[in-house]
Amino acid sequence: MARLHCDHLRKDIEQYVKSAEVADKVDSVKQMADKWAIKPSLAEKLVDILIFMADKQQIRTEDIVSALGFPETTARRYLRQLTEFGYLETIGGNKNRSYSKKE
Repeated sequence: MARLHCDHLRKDIEQYVKSAEVADKVDSVKQMADKWAIKPSLAEKLVDILIFMADKQQIRTEDIVSALGFPETTARRYLRQLTEFGYLETIGGNKNRSYSKKE
């Protein structure tokens, strides 16, 4: 009985965490779209990259391509935009370029 109760509590907690992440993402998308005067659909993709980076020190273009399914040129463009907007900074040259969160 206690195990069943714990399972229900765990599921409730997981649902709450997911709903909080969605709310944070929606707010972040709106803020980014308003601040940089970009389309919400583009802001959502850029926020997806930032969320993907949340637990990583650095990423490369290939990481974005494999994780989020963007074409390589699109992933490069999004990473460049995030760098221009001040969210990321580049490390290394063209062939060995990686990105980290700007402190």
